[in-house]
Amino acid sequence: MRIAPVRVLRPMAVRAGVAAVPVVSLGLLCPVPSLVIALRRGSHADWGVFGAFCLVLAAWLAELALTPDTTHGGEFATDVLLILLSMVAASVHAWKVWPRRPARP
Repeated sequence: MRIAPVRVLRPMAVRAGVAAVPVVSLGLLCPVPSLVIALRRGSHADWGVFGAFCLVLAAWLAELALTPDTTHGGEFATDVLLILLSMVAASVHAWKVWPRRPARP
């Protein structure tokens, strides 16, 4: 049995932890991973993704405030879509885009 060195496990653990934030918070912290990525990389596209996840969170909170407890049909489908978008899309984005270490010269 071969055990991976700690320096290999640490970046994967950080990456998994950042990707788990939206799922653990049930979508309420969906902009956090994209904010961390935007702060680390600083590109305009990363800031745009952060803004998009902020809009998804705002839409989800507005839908939550305006929808009654006993919903069905289109309103329920909209709620489920926004919750899945804020959880799954944010986690997949954080997992795929997380900055990897540059290759050593």
